[in-house]
Amino acid sequence: MVTDSTASTNDLTFANEIIIPFREEGGVKLLNIKINGLGCEMILDTGCSGALISVAEANYLYQKGLLTEADFIGTASSYIADGSILEHAVINLKEVIIGDQILCKDVQASVSENPGAPLLLGNEVLDRAATFSIDNENKVIRFTLK
Repeated sequence: MVTDSTASTNDLTFANEIIIPFREEGGVKLLNIKINGLGCEMILDTGCSGALISVAEANYLYQKGLLTEADFIGTASSYIADGSILEHAVINLKEVIIGDQILCKDVQASVSENPGAPLLLGNEVLDRAATFSIDNENKVIRFTLK
């Protein structure tokens, strides 16, 4: 069952807590995500203000018709960890589904010009939940929806 993250508590027909499993690799937590219907893994990054995909994923989504010209919002500048500023494209992802359970509509994502850049799931999506907690022992993230 997929729950819309923008739904109010009154719209939910089941418990408000949703548990999403993750796997760890190289010190990062990876979640199963669908971007406009395309399955992938994204790194949970609580230090990232938005969502990030690489130009390779953006091109693939575009070629498959899962991203259109209308989804390109413009450009923005971002500070990165080393203090430098990068300019990048900003796109609208119509649907981001976390673990086949949480639907987030109209997610703004930055597009890295680096085709090998990791896919990051940051606060643009995480802030849509009322709370989330990481259970490292059971390798799950517990989301409470707004």
